[in-house]
Amino acid sequence: MSIGGWRLLSSATSARTVVAVDFTLAKVRAQANFADLAPHLPADCAVWGSDETGWPAAPGDARTHLAEWRERTAALGDVHAVLGFCAGAALAGALAGDARLVLFDPVAVSSRTIAGHYAAAVRRMGAEPDAPPEADADDLAERYAVVARKTLGEQGVPDSIATDLCGRVAANLRYLAMCRAAGLDGLRPDLVVLSRDHELPAALGGSAQVRLDVPQERLLAEPAAAHAAVPRS
Repeated sequence: MSIGGWRLLSSATSARTVVAVDFTLAKVRAQANFADLAPHLPADCAVWGSDETGWPAAPGDARTHLAEWRERTAALGDVHAVLGFCAGAALAGALAGDARLVLFDPVAVSSRTIAGHYAAAVRRMGAEPDAPPEADADDLAERYAVVARKTLGEQGVPDSIATDLCGRVAANLRYLAMCRAAGLDGLRPDLVVLSRDHELPAALGGSAQVRLDVPQERLLAEPAAAHAAVPRS
């Protein structure tokens, strides 16, 4: 079975479906992701991880994007557990319903968070961000594209590479806007799994939690994180 925006990470013939939400399954620096966690989950779990193809490629309202994404995700059928990492915690909460909800190093996304990601991307191009405070994700994506295409063009980088890079940054900004629209307020996760130094967002205060003595970049590669998230039946 193929479902747009989702990749099967671990399959089982008699399966409990587990859905794992994060921006990407690509290897980014030393950051472990749900592809690293999946092998440590129980053998009867079919694990689906979100990937970059599921995030908006075109401008639009974040709440509309969120509703459309939730509708597409219904194709996964009945879900036993929903896992969310970092900003993706809010999207996991939007999907969970009656399923078990487990969040890994959750982060509350604000307008400042989104602007910070834009600013960091622009600075990687050797430029300074110039967006006004009220700029939304689509405006920030367009402003980044102007800077990136100019810089990469001057360096002789092929236009196809520039297009891919601009598309990825735009998708990330729109993903974060979806996370902000979903929010953490009102979520009641069954468990929060924290890395060594991560601070629990105030909205999740009082949630059941376990803290592991690992840095954030290794949290999703830690077998104990998987064992806590989805206990063996």
